Amino acid sequence: MELNKCPNCSGKLALAKNRKRLVCSYCGSEFPLDEATRNEIGDQPVNMDWFIYDWDLKSLQENDSCKTMIQAFIRTLNDYETSSRIESYMREYLMGFDDVSAYGIREEKMKDIVGRLSSDLLPGERVVLYYDDGILIHGKTGVVITDKRTLFVDRRNVKSVMHVSIPFIEVSFSSGYPKARLGDKYGNDIGGGCGFISHFDLEGTVMALICAFAFEQRPDRPKIKLVGGIK
Repeated sequence: MELNKCPNCSGKLALAKNRKRLVCSYCGSEFPLDEATRNEIGDQPVNMDWFIYDWDLKSLQENDSCKTMIQAFIRTLNDYETSSRIESYMREYLMGFDDVSAYGIREEKMKDIVGRLSSDLLPGERVVLYYDDGILIHGKTGVVITDKRTLFVDRRNVKSVMHVSIPFIEVSFSSGYPKARLGDKYGNDIGGGCGFISHFDLEGTVMALICAFAFEQRPDRPKIKLVGGIK
């Protein structure tokens, strides 16, 4: 986002994290937003300038479970900001769920999937979370989140999406369950076939973590478009 130059030193002005002021990256001077800048940034609920908002937020939030997921997504990014802080928060949160695992937390739940993936992991890739969607026999299907990508496991088939390459996230709901699809309007649902069961706020937190990984690893990557809802 190109903003005006600082009147004090001609340094470039950037949007503050709270999106309410402009800050000079050179001298640190702060300025209130002018009308043109307010119109440019619009009503963006997440403090980071990572997204293009092309979703119908009002219609999405008419579904209670989808509203819970979206609010968790927004709150997590605004309150925790970095992937490391989101992970710390999430690990505390994971302790209450039997169908979600991470290193040191019910690892046996997804050991079959993790074992199959171990030889395919990228150099330095770290598994953060595994989720057994419970549709088929435990350990046969699920979603695996690493610090670099999300893997969708269906028995012998594994499909992955690199976080830095996600062009859009499609948010929707079906049969009462929220869905967050990574770059695919028909698949790549991070909650598996029926979402994180009733853990809709966890699904929103995972969505936030994926976005944090994407921009921390490539800060200059294109913005992720958030789409979905009734237009």
